[in-house]
Amino acid sequence: MAGTYSDRFWKTICEYRSAVVLLLGLEAVLLALLVIALWLQPAGSETRTVLAADFVLVGTGFFAAAYVLYRCRQRRHGR
Repeated sequence: MAGTYSDRFWKTICEYRSAVVLLLGLEAVLLALLVIALWLQPAGSETRTVLAADFVLVGTGFFAAAYVLYRCRQRRHGR
């Protein structure tokens, strides 16, 4: 068997690097739009609560995609 499960997992994930870059860009645009929408909402509105929850979810996706790209870069440079 070639490599550990972790090695095979990251090799497979890194093969889809271009899709992860696209996802990271999309997440960045969504975060920017959410910040604008949060800024435009009044302080006590229910919409602001939903936007804040969306911000947390999209932010988590953004950091997850960034972490995948970081790990793929580390693997490519042999660290």
